[in-house]
Amino acid sequence: MKFVHFSDTHLGFRQYGIYERETDFYRAFENAVRKIIEERPDFVLHTGDLFDVPKPPPRALWVAQRCFAKLREKGIPVYAITGNHDMLFRRGSLPPQVLFRDMGVRLLTEEDPFVMHSDLFIGGVPYYPKHQDSMLKEQLKIVSQKAGKKKSILMMHQGTDRHLKNGYEISMDDIPNNFSYYAMGHIHARITENFGLGKLVYPGSADLWSANEIDDYKRRGKGFTLVDMHGDEPSVQNVDIPLEREILREKADSGSLEKFTEELLGRLSQLSRKPMLYLDVKEGSLEKSAVHDILQEKLSGAVLTLRMNYSAETVKGLKVERSFSPNQIDDIIDEILGKNEKSRLASAIFRMLSEGNTEAAIEESEKFLSRLGGNK
Repeated sequence: MKFVHFSDTHLGFRQYGIYERETDFYRAFENAVRKIIEERPDFVLHTGDLFDVPKPPPRALWVAQRCFAKLREKGIPVYAITGNHDMLFRRGSLPPQVLFRDMGVRLLTEEDPFVMHSDLFIGGVPYYPKHQDSMLKEQLKIVSQKAGKKKSILMMHQGTDRHLKNGYEISMDDIPNNFSYYAMGHIHARITENFGLGKLVYPGSADLWSANEIDDYKRRGKGFTLVDMHGDEPSVQNVDIPLEREILREKADSGSLEKFTEELLGRLSQLSRKPMLYLDVKEGSLEKSAVHDILQEKLSGAVLTLRMNYSAETVKGLKVERSFSPNQIDDIIDEILGKNEKSRLASAIFRMLSEGNTEAAIEESEKFLSRLGGNK
């Protein structure tokens, strides 16, 4: 039995507000589905963040519907779970995946957490934020008991302590070990390792949702995972889907901008589409504003967008400021509030707001205040 596992397609994502970037994510999804059909798998797993927001734009819904219809026409069912970007976290709300039931998409939920595909058990657990870890563990226990000793798959959209230094939702020790294949989503890097009775796999995102993904993309590419379950242990193969737009990260020396821009423009002229360009600017005698103006003037016409990073130590006149990565925020909150329910809630709300999910943040705040009121 052969299946495809892909994830984090983020349909509707408009990076930096650029329309062309939204289109890039549609193309990545369409190209993946086209390649999946060529591979002729028995079924497909999608492990969350199908869309970038829980109320996707009409074009995102249309692209998803058209692609799922193509899979249905070829007799390829899709089993899916929701990720944090797909969910409103509001009681009674429905994720957008339910719209594609007639397109052959089976959504696994808390109420309907598993399905049998022939003699293969497929269990699914939707995303849970860190402050709901007790609920996540309980749901994992239920699915694990249902799976028993059968050859089985567990679908999850969670970050683990092994793969995220901070900001993870679950410890590897809390994941049941009786599954043959762990189909993971949420982390955008490609990861394959031994776990449980077989393999744990993050197939990565379909396109680069963040500049932080560039290094992993250069090493491992983007695409989906093809899995063969015929043997005692799953056979895992990464299938690459080339991006239609290059994402470049370059280092610029502000002391030799003329030579740098001339060489770079020569390379950019060979590309079929304007790339995304990230520049790390090195030390030089010019002021930051002068460097910025020169690079913008020389390069902006040849790229879709130009993002420049100036470090406080390398560019004259730039004030030194301390900055924090999103993953460090959890440690800061824990230091202030202590490790308790309040700190977990604060971390969850921070992440929801940073992702633009205001409704979810309001909902979680209301739930917390309601519990406080009930304890009086």
